[in-house]
Amino acid sequence: MITHQSPLRVGVAGASYAQGTHLPVYAALAEEGVVELVAVATAHRETADAVAEKFGTRAHVGFEALCADPEVDLVDVATRPSLHREMVLAALAAGKHVLCEAPLAPTVADGEAMLGAVGDRTAVVDMQSRFRPGLAELRRLVRDGFVGRVDNVSVQALYPTFTQPAAVAGSGWCADPRYGASSLRVHGLHTTDLLRWTFGELTDVRGTVATREPEWTGGIPATSVDSAAYTARTADGAVVSVHTSWVARFGAGFRMVVHGSAGMLLAEADGHTGHFPVRLTGARTGDDGPRELVPATGDATAPFAALIRAVAAGDHTDLPTFADGVAALRVAAAVEMPGPVEEGP
Repeated sequence: MITHQSPLRVGVAGASYAQGTHLPVYAALAEEGVVELVAVATAHRETADAVAEKFGTRAHVGFEALCADPEVDLVDVATRPSLHREMVLAALAAGKHVLCEAPLAPTVADGEAMLGAVGDRTAVVDMQSRFRPGLAELRRLVRDGFVGRVDNVSVQALYPTFTQPAAVAGSGWCADPRYGASSLRVHGLHTTDLLRWTFGELTDVRGTVATREPEWTGGIPATSVDSAAYTARTADGAVVSVHTSWVARFGAGFRMVVHGSAGMLLAEADGHTGHFPVRLTGARTGDDGPRELVPATGDATAPFAALIRAVAAGDHTDLPTFADGVAALRVAAAVEMPGPVEEGP
């Protein structure tokens, strides 16, 4: 549990992805007194200094210096997955709380090692889609019996992400599986987390994966999984299907439909739910048809800001933990590397 002086003092490891969402959110929340952005760390002095100047904070060269900073309460690890284990373990060993970008780690084994080191610190995975109002309301309604007995859940998460030059330029490392990314472990991982969060543990996970686009814009060779589909069962026996891709050139975005004995719910977004607002519609037996329950509102950074507010307030009600991060990795492993699902501790 976080117990600290107010505001929460944050240090960020990594400045590439973090400049798009994490750092601007911290800067905005600092103006409200929710957090204090203490420092940013990168591997190179010139980069660290430039980012620190931009966001009005101080620079560290290397994550080790950031973890040793006595003025940092929480270390935000915003780097590629292959670097997470070393950085997270260093932060935890230094007594810091940790927010780790998703996916938690490249492998289940790495994730379990990180989970085992948490102790009494707060350790959160940035699976921020939970903080979209439309998805939070879907979960509440399902649990309150809006659809009755849940029978079928279908998700399509088809995005054009890496058909776009800007995305490739910013995150081209996702093309190489050695860094721990795939369509199922990035965008699809958020979907898996939403399913677990809403319906409980997934069982009987079976699926298939493919690399359909072997070269990304700019001549970057791509060998990571770019398309995946799996089926599963919920704890209550409902049938689940998920189909995800980040190279669907005309992908329509996110669509989750829940069918039950007494109604249905439909959540839709124009893109990845971590960055696009979600509209929720629903209908119950006897209704003329679906009606809007939650409009698509909130900008690209709203769910991350909501997550940070919860962390700073010590509200752990809906925070995605390292245990959640490991569970999502187990699902991805069951699909990408068929065989017995790795059991938890």
